[in-house]
Amino acid sequence: MKDKIKKWIITNTRRFISPYLIFCSLVCFIVTLLPWWPSFDSLIILKYILLFGPRWWLLIVVLFILLGWYVLSKQQKIMFFILILLSFNYLDFQLPQFWHGNSSGKEIKIISANIGGGGSKEVIQLLVAIEQPDILLLQEARKINLPKLFGEQYFSECVSGLCIVSKYPFENTDSLSRKIFGGWGQFARFYKIDILGKEVLLANIHLETPRSALMSILYLSPDQALAERVESNRELEANLLNLWAENKPYTIIAGDFNMPADENLYQQNFSMLNNALEVKGFAFNRTKYTSWHGVKIDHILYSDGISLSSVEVVELVKGDHRPVMATLVIKAVE
Repeated sequence: MKDKIKKWIITNTRRFISPYLIFCSLVCFIVTLLPWWPSFDSLIILKYILLFGPRWWLLIVVLFILLGWYVLSKQQKIMFFILILLSFNYLDFQLPQFWHGNSSGKEIKIISANIGGGGSKEVIQLLVAIEQPDILLLQEARKINLPKLFGEQYFSECVSGLCIVSKYPFENTDSLSRKIFGGWGQFARFYKIDILGKEVLLANIHLETPRSALMSILYLSPDQALAERVESNRELEANLLNLWAENKPYTIIAGDFNMPADENLYQQNFSMLNNALEVKGFAFNRTKYTSWHGVKIDHILYSDGISLSSVEVVELVKGDHRPVMATLVIKAVE
């Protein structure tokens, strides 16, 4: 009797596990291709769910395969480990890109921080005192007295919640306003900074958030028209930044992108630049937290005339965002 039950369990587990492996493979394939999804309106809501929702669900789905481990063939066991790797890739687990070596030149330390969601100005002040960055970029910085916080030794400016604090003199060259699509406030400010005779172009940005569309999904009433409108605004902002950064050798874009690096919109507009966290980040490096999960949406990007010495997400800071700190190297002329 026991042998019959065991045989029945093995037979039915084998019947279940093969189609389940195919299902898991298909799902992993779909999420792995997120950076190259077509920009179809019908896919926006699904894309937002997969990108901005908790990502641990895929690993749990794949781990269910272990329940039938004893009936898996050798090939199926190999496939299981591949699916685990793809699940960690979707979780945005990072290993440093060791082929990106350091270059000689002038080092500049940059900190970018969104302090709007409970971020403490005093903690940022302490962070600056400890780390002594060359450039500090803030987003959602309201009612802030920069000279009082950081001293007169820094050059500073704060407009529309976008602030810069710099050891180097800078020139504001342009800005982009949400008035172009009926909104308010600025989402980008552009600067020119002379660093050892090189003209470095810098953008401090805070792009459109998909929060309103995500909230409609969370409350089980997804609003397709709202999602399309939000996506159109996000696409316009990203396109304008792409045009600004195109073919400039010493360019830095930093701030709250409100998009992860594996979003198709990011890949279409920013993949020509290097992402500090993608190049030398390790583990998860989430920069924005909700009450139950996190996502990496704050970035420091730089062009090929600049290299990266180090990068980290500063965890010991209050608020829903974590600052990103990178030491960049303005390459010496070879």
